[in-house]
Amino acid sequence: MKDYYSVKEDGFQAYWFEGTTNKEKVIIWMHGSGMNEKHCLADSEYIRKAGYSVLVLGFYFWKGMSKKMRGIPVEYVEKAVAELKRSGFNKIGIHGISSGAAYALLCASLIPDINLVLSICPFDYVVEEPKIFGKPTGRSWFSYHGKDYPCSLFTGQREKGFFGSLREYRKQDTEHHNEFLRSFYENATLTEESRIKVENMKAHVLLVAPERDNEWPSPTAVRRIKRVLADADYPFRVRTIIYPYASHLLGTNPPESWKKAFPAEKKWPAECNEARKDCFEQEFQFLREW
Repeated sequence: MKDYYSVKEDGFQAYWFEGTTNKEKVIIWMHGSGMNEKHCLADSEYIRKAGYSVLVLGFYFWKGMSKKMRGIPVEYVEKAVAELKRSGFNKIGIHGISSGAAYALLCASLIPDINLVLSICPFDYVVEEPKIFGKPTGRSWFSYHGKDYPCSLFTGQREKGFFGSLREYRKQDTEHHNEFLRSFYENATLTEESRIKVENMKAHVLLVAPERDNEWPSPTAVRRIKRVLADADYPFRVRTIIYPYASHLLGTNPPESWKKAFPAEKKWPAECNEARKDCFEQEFQFLREW
C-alpha cells in the first residue's frame, strides 16, 4: 500500500495508515459534508491510535476534488476496496459520518467485499443536491458506473424556494428551533428507487444517531434501516444506538466553536460530550467483535 492515493493516478483520494495491533482489520474512514483533509485526518486519529489499519478517504471537498455534493462516484470506494484486496486484506470495513454515513451505506450495498459498516448519523435515501440560492438541481448526491443514482427531491423547497421554505418554517409552532435543514429531508419525496438497499449489504452494521438531530432525520433513518433488515432476515450483526441527548457532532472531536451551531450542544453540553465518548467506545466494541 502507498502512503497516499490520488484520483488522477489511482481513481480515489486517500491517506493510508497501516495498523499495529489490529492491522489485519482495515477501515475506510470518511467524514461528512464540507470536511477537508485536515479535518478528516484529525478526527480519524482515535481509530488509528487504536492500532487499526485505516484508509482515510475523501469523497469530495478535498484539494483537487469537487466542492459540490453532486454525482460523487461509488467507484472511489470500489477502487479503494480493490486495492486493499490486492494487498491481501480481507476484513474491510467502512466508516462514515452524516453524508459520509449515507455514502458508506450506499457503497456497502453495492460492494460485497465490504464486511463491516460504522454509520454515524446516517440517512437511508439518496437525495438531490441542495441549493440555497435558486432551485434545487435535481442532480443526485451520488453516482454509480457513470450514472446518477436515483434521488429523492426536496419537494417543499421546490414549491416555495429556500427562503419561502424558511419563512414557512419560522411560522411553525415548534419548540425545536434551528432544525430547518432537517425539515428539508422530512418534506422530501422519498421513493423506493432512491432508497439505499441496505438489505443487499454483506456486512455487520453499527448505526448511531442523536434523537434530536437538527441536520437531518437520522434517528428516523436508523429505525427504518433496522426494520428493513429485520424484515429481510438479515444474517449479519446489526446494532442500533439512538442517544436521547446528543447532537449531529457524534463521531467527532469538535472544537468549541463548532458546538455553537448545534442546539443540543447548548442545551445538554455534558450529555453531548458523554454521548460522543460512548459512541467511540461502541465503535471499538463493534470492531473487537468483528
